[in-house]
Amino acid sequence: MNAQGYKLAVFGQPVSHSLSPRIHRLFGEQLGIDVDYVAIESGIDELDERLAVFRGIGGVGANLTVPLKNAGLKLCAAVDRAARRAHAVNTLKRVADGWQGFNTDGAGLMLDLDRLGMALHGRDVLIVGAGGAVAGILGPLLEAQPSSVWLINRSGERAERLADKFAHLGQIMGGGPDSVPADRRFDLLIQSTSAGHEQALPELPERCISTRTIAYDLNYGPAHQPFACWCRHHGIPVHDGLGMLLAQAALAFEIWTGQRPDFEQVMEKLLAS
Repeated sequence: MNAQGYKLAVFGQPVSHSLSPRIHRLFGEQLGIDVDYVAIESGIDELDERLAVFRGIGGVGANLTVPLKNAGLKLCAAVDRAARRAHAVNTLKRVADGWQGFNTDGAGLMLDLDRLGMALHGRDVLIVGAGGAVAGILGPLLEAQPSSVWLINRSGERAERLADKFAHLGQIMGGGPDSVPADRRFDLLIQSTSAGHEQALPELPERCISTRTIAYDLNYGPAHQPFACWCRHHGIPVHDGLGMLLAQAALAFEIWTGQRPDFEQVMEKLLAS
């Protein structure tokens, strides 16, 4: 541990609403590590300069959130396999020649699915959306060996391109909302779009759900509510993305400090407050 503790930050736009400062302070309290974690507003064009200023005042680690994950990749001296595969970074660690980039989103999702007892091996998975969040989770998800993964997106071509990029890892297809055969039913429905931030819903395939379907939303808080209401209306259980947020944060904390906190313990504190 650093003698002065760890100076950390999350960069994004907007970022004032972020739970990350509170989460990492709770991680620090849990492990007896001094953590100074702040939120710093930054657009894509300012990121390089603001990271340099942060580094200059002793910053040793950072998280990147919307819309900076792709831009951050270009500023790294080295990146891990997950970041290279997702073409995005969400975690930066200070190294001698700059920043090393990581992507903990996919591993964080898998940790939360494990917590929920949602094994993917041999299951059929439908993912709504084909943006950066999906690119971050597809590698670990496919390595869990589901029977099949379908990506659907308003722009079917975007879903096809993303599916093609990951086709070497498993059975994955992509297309528009109507591309899934009418007789297909899925065990897991993952909602990845940001429509909930506008209290809206993407086009959702009602014909693809059944009594065995479980839903998972990468969003949490108010942005999760439209999808949660849709799931309740259709009688399927749904989980929000708070567990994924905490799990990927715990992995980032371990990258910086060498110690992984118990994210479930911190989740209980957040939900109780």
